[in-house]
Amino acid sequence: MRIRTLVTLSVITALTITGCGSSAEKKEADPVAYNKCLETEAAKWLDETGSNLDYANEKAAQACGDMK
Repeated sequence: MRIRTLVTLSVITALTITGCGSSAEKKEADPVAYNKCLETEAAKWLDETGSNLDYANEKAAQACGDMK
């Protein structure tokens, strides 16, 4: 009886530890792609709206924020 209880508790503990120990994969940011996105988006804002550089850079940072 004790061996069965010990085995059951061991299996439950092992499953709990391995089940809770995994973490979601994180996507690494690609700085080259992010910088290219910033340049492209800022250029679009400058061309389309004729806005100033600071405003265009701010909007580009918002547009490329998910890449960070």
